[in-house]
Amino acid sequence: MLLVLVHSTDERLAARILRDIRHVEVAPGVAITWEPEERVDRALGAAKRELIERWESKGTGPLLEYAVLRLTDDQYNAVRHMVRRAVDARASALAGGLRRLAADMRRGRGRVQELKARFRRLASAVAELNEA
Repeated sequence: MLLVLVHSTDERLAARILRDIRHVEVAPGVAITWEPEERVDRALGAAKRELIERWESKGTGPLLEYAVLRLTDDQYNAVRHMVRRAVDARASALAGGLRRLAADMRRGRGRVQELKARFRRLASAVAELNEA
């Protein structure tokens, strides 16, 4: 397990880094991931290249700070309750989304394409949560 800490003055940049890796976010900018360290390094490297290009083209840009720490089993066990709480919160939110989607489908609310798109997004999120 890896602990990934990301802070940027551009919130979209920090969110993009975390979006590129499978993870459980336990606090803003603090994530636990089970991805290989090389994949995390690639995501961070891509963000750094983008940031450097922005600085070179505009002469200014956001700041980016990050750290990647490999967790021992004891360290992971110390933060496991935070991971479980984050997974439980995400599962509750997804369950609510599925209930709302089912209700909208029963009532015939929304276009079929929109309902299918919502279902695909929810199914994708559920699959990601199952991997956690």
